[in-house]
Amino acid sequence: MSDAPAVVVRAAEAFGLDAGLLRGLGGNSGSAWEVAGQVLRVGRRTVIDAEVTASAAAASAVPVPRVLDRAELGACSALLLERLPGRPAAELARRNPALAQAAGRACGQVHNALAQVPAPPGLRPVAGNWASRLPAGPARVLHMDLHPFNVLVADDGAVTGVLDWANAAAGDTVLDRARSWAILTLDPAACARLAEPGWTQLTHGWTEAADLAGVPAAARAWACQFLLTDLASRYPPEALRHAATALKLAAGPHQQE
Repeated sequence: MSDAPAVVVRAAEAFGLDAGLLRGLGGNSGSAWEVAGQVLRVGRRTVIDAEVTASAAAASAVPVPRVLDRAELGACSALLLERLPGRPAAELARRNPALAQAAGRACGQVHNALAQVPAPPGLRPVAGNWASRLPAGPARVLHMDLHPFNVLVADDGAVTGVLDWANAAAGDTVLDRARSWAILTLDPAACARLAEPGWTQLTHGWTEAADLAGVPAAARAWACQFLLTDLASRYPPEALRHAATALKLAAGPHQQE
């Protein structure tokens, strides 16, 4: 029998699926489950609304899972999504380091593709303490969690899917690049993989293709603060000290609390 949360079991049953076949797909939120060759996602209704809105707009530029069905479960909503082919880019990098840099470049190109997608009406704007110092370019669809476990690739490194649009927002495209820069360089989970040759090649290709090294200081400061807030419940302060230092360096003399 599955050990899925009660709301996930209810969601599976709402779609007529066998809840005993549910299998967690990893991730820190625990919101994605595989069942009968499909993907079940459960979340607050406002989060699911944003996910559907953003991924539908992004579908014109990058491969995203198709929504097969939706169910309302009180304060939560559930999506039944198609299971896209491929494997997470991080997994390919570990298994085949020779292709990791090419896969990283393909992942980096996702930023460039999304930069062409106007934010649809109703998609929330990016928030943060650095709003007054951030770019004010055209509002585009921002994924806000682009990392090697949310991008699927084929055996040749080509992107086959961009997953998990729960954090999507509207804003300047530099913010999505800044967010990925922070994840790839400061997230403790990413730092733990630095000794892996494939990971190094993957992040190098990603950084090069998306020009993550060119992210301006104000956007880096915003991304550092975002990361610190996002990870505060998962790591003790000492594990995030390097990210706090990066925030101070990016903020310079204009640091804000």
